[in-house]
Amino acid sequence: MIIGEIIGTVVSTIKVAKIYQSRLKIAKVINPFGEPTGKYFIVEDAVGVGTGEKVLISDDDGVVRKLLGKDNIPIRSAVVAKVDKINIYE
Repeated sequence: MIIGEIIGTVVSTIKVAKIYQSRLKIAKVINPFGEPTGKYFIVEDAVGVGTGEKVLISDDDGVVRKLLGKDNIPIRSAVVAKVDKINIYE
């Protein structure tokens, strides 16, 4: 799992049929303290999150296919949870 923050959406009027109903978002990867790591993902929004929200991202295409209930889709990464709070105990 990867922690990310949604920073935008991807709008595409022409897509392959298997992802026609997909909502695509752009997420920047952040560390547990909320600092950006410099990495970005285009993700399937499986839970309905908005810009600025922190999320958990699965970057395993096999897991994503099982979670979305779709086989042979060309999507590797998906938002699987909205993060409400991160507690770090030192």
